[in-house]
Amino acid sequence: MSQFQDNFKREEESEGLDYDDGAFFYFSISLLSFVLIPYTYILLKEILFGDRLEIFKSNCDCTKCTALINIKKTQISRQCYNKRVFFKLLVGAFLWYIWFLNYQKVSTMEPLQSFDPFAILDLPNEATIPEIKKKFRRMSLLKHPDKNPDNPLAVAEFIKLTKAYNVSIAPFLTQSKAAC
Repeated sequence: MSQFQDNFKREEESEGLDYDDGAFFYFSISLLSFVLIPYTYILLKEILFGDRLEIFKSNCDCTKCTALINIKKTQISRQCYNKRVFFKLLVGAFLWYIWFLNYQKVSTMEPLQSFDPFAILDLPNEATIPEIKKKFRRMSLLKHPDKNPDNPLAVAEFIKLTKAYNVSIAPFLTQSKAAC
């Protein structure tokens, strides 16, 4: 059995396919941002200003009215530091932590490699069918796995070259079928 065929057999210990999970992290950052920005604004407003009631100053300066206003001010200041506010603060901190972890993951991701068949074949984008075929024949003779038995990546390079050829010639084939 040739070495070329061995490369196409499925190995039992292989980890399987690698998928790009980047879309999930971008989506989660977007979703968390839409929730966290207003949530944080409202929470900070509640912590800094509390549920302040509009205390109307009356024209009356009697001791009873001023004592009532002072009592209401102390009640309002006590209300902004209760268990409910601390729970909201804890939830907000947890969500911001999740947002930060997602941001770290997104910032360390490698960008997806684009597949440009003409760059692989080292041809201009306006290449014709004969130019593409000629370049593919030359490169396939150079990069064929049987010609490069010492190179472990020869099979992958040859497959990439074949895909590039098929993709670059496909538009011409569909045009010729449409003309018939």
